[in-house]
Amino acid sequence: MINDKRLIIWSIIGTGICSVTTQLLTIREFLSQFHGNEITISLVLFCWLLLTGIGSLAAKPVRRLSVAGYSLLILIIALWPLVQMIVIREFREVFFPHGTSPGFYPIFFYIIISICPYCLLTGFILPYALKVMQEGQYNFTSGDLYLTDSIGDITGGLAFSFVLVYWVKPFLTIAIASAFLILIGLILLLRSRRYVFLMAALVLCSVFYYYSTNRAFEKLTLSNQYGDVVRYVESPYGRIVVSKEGPQYTFWESGVPLYSDANIIKSEEKVHYPLCQQDKIENVLMVSGGLGETLGEVSKYRPAHVDYVELDPNLTDTALSLGAIKKTPFVEIINTDGRRHIKMTQRKYDAIIIDLPDPDTFQINRFFTSEFFALAKKVLKKGGILSLSIEYAPNYISEIRKKKLSTLYNTARLHFKNVMLLPGEEAYFLCRDGKLWPDIPARLKLKSIRTSYIEGFFYGNITTERIKQLRDSLDVNEYINTDFKPRLMNIVFQEWFEKHGTSPGYFVAIIFVLTVIYLLFMKREEYILFSTGLATMGAEMLIIFAFQVIYGYVYLKIGAIVTAFLLGLLPGAIVGNVSKNKDTRKLLVSEMLLLSLLILFFIWLAYFKSELPPLCFLVYGFLFSFLCGFQFPIAAGIIGEKRSPAAGCLAADLCGASVGTLATGTILIPLCGLQFAVIFLILVKISSSMIIMFTGKIRD
Repeated sequence: MINDKRLIIWSIIGTGICSVTTQLLTIREFLSQFHGNEITISLVLFCWLLLTGIGSLAAKPVRRLSVAGYSLLILIIALWPLVQMIVIREFREVFFPHGTSPGFYPIFFYIIISICPYCLLTGFILPYALKVMQEGQYNFTSGDLYLTDSIGDITGGLAFSFVLVYWVKPFLTIAIASAFLILIGLILLLRSRRYVFLMAALVLCSVFYYYSTNRAFEKLTLSNQYGDVVRYVESPYGRIVVSKEGPQYTFWESGVPLYSDANIIKSEEKVHYPLCQQDKIENVLMVSGGLGETLGEVSKYRPAHVDYVELDPNLTDTALSLGAIKKTPFVEIINTDGRRHIKMTQRKYDAIIIDLPDPDTFQINRFFTSEFFALAKKVLKKGGILSLSIEYAPNYISEIRKKKLSTLYNTARLHFKNVMLLPGEEAYFLCRDGKLWPDIPARLKLKSIRTSYIEGFFYGNITTERIKQLRDSLDVNEYINTDFKPRLMNIVFQEWFEKHGTSPGYFVAIIFVLTVIYLLFMKREEYILFSTGLATMGAEMLIIFAFQVIYGYVYLKIGAIVTAFLLGLLPGAIVGNVSKNKDTRKLLVSEMLLLSLLILFFIWLAYFKSELPPLCFLVYGFLFSFLCGFQFPIAAGIIGEKRSPAAGCLAADLCGASVGTLATGTILIPLCGLQFAVIFLILVKISSSMIIMFTGKIRD
């Protein structure tokens, strides 16, 4: 029987490894499905935590317990991630017609349906495991359960963030992460002498490993979304797919089409509109967009040097191997974050060409902010020019689009004396302190530069009336876009709902009502854990978005950030678990420390906003989660093991975390900015501190 106890303890660790790895893979998968939109991170985490909390609550009334039943459950948890990943990929085209832009509610329901079975099971299994142990008269407390689960979570997070994400594709990652839990499940079935179940499990495991290690099968699961997949690279920075339709190749990064063959219009517009403004071109900086004909068009100006900056080396390596980037002596490919390069470079440029998608994510928005324009101007030569563009419909400019154009124009005008808008295939912003000429063909003729599209079609498409219409649509009173108050993201959020004729109000109202009902029925100790879970995940969202604003590669570091928040739980739970006196004074001290961390973050946002080393974000997450882990065994000890607090405490922690994720990552940060989100979290922790201070000894 002692061996059963050890095996169950090891299975709890294995469940943590498997579930955290699956969570991180699922986040990255949905980021790739929905164009890298960081709001997707908060939606996945919200659904994940909420469903896991519901699963924990579902275990509360369970009375029929058996080691064999537990063995079957952990085997399902080990095998299901592969099914979940296939479902996410294969059913995307069923939920969303190909080529359409899905709205908030369809994405939300798609996420919740896709991950529901797995999350309910992982939430159910922990309190169920504790009940199985206690049924067998094993000395194992709720604090021990929390501590053991934390060990598995941390192991899975570390393995994924520092090894698997760099070397292994998703399906093989699932096979590796599930191996330990599968082994424990099979041993438990063997010890229970359930040989029929054991044989069935062995067959299922064989099928699981056949498909999870099959590279051709994994590539095939992407065909519904991308069509004929020629090349597939799972980069730490994002998913790179090259697809082919007839003779045309298309490059995709995280679901966003970066380049298609023979798109000469965009190549000519983004290059010649800015470069023809200069009398002489020596040094050019291109931030993304160097695939296809672009560098060939730049070469017509005979530059001495071109720095082509692209974050992901796998993208440029793939493009070079397929001939989408032509090697040229004057071009230097630099694989780093474009904004970081601008901050660190000693070179001065005649022109900076930004060729990025619309600022629909925090990663892209950071190239359209006041802080970025200030950085860019420092590396421009006197009279140098900055060019960027956003999508635009020439025949109709909606109110939302006017807000976008106005915000970007007003932000650029803070730093450049002249900002000219040209209504090409996109709305091009040319920013310069010197003179700007709207007659592009005349400037090209002056330089004896031949073009295919601009020579023949510019005057017919970019008329004086269209330029005037675009300029007249601007509102000089529109807000400025900044790093930590991202006005463009606010507009994008509004546009998301307006485009589909929906509103976030109903969703927020339903969540608010359900939360209030849940709070009315919970113990006061559980509310402390609820508020701490809310604040911890809220802080995690703050770190994710702040990291994205500063560094721009959260897709790579999402695992490290999540792991940092998991890492503190273990030592925190150990300290709380070994504490002899489980009283409210310890809870109050931890509450004050959590408040101090939130206030510290607010001070940094409000007064400094300096670029912190990535390690600072990870240490902050560790400290926050340490206090969260410390509180769990203290609160459970106050309630008392005789009253089986595990399910209720786990549910309170998880449900609070889900509400914190939703409130900060999906609503407050996109709509109001990071400062407002921190204030909300501070108010929540003040409420829980007041409950401790003014109710004396907590009772139910």
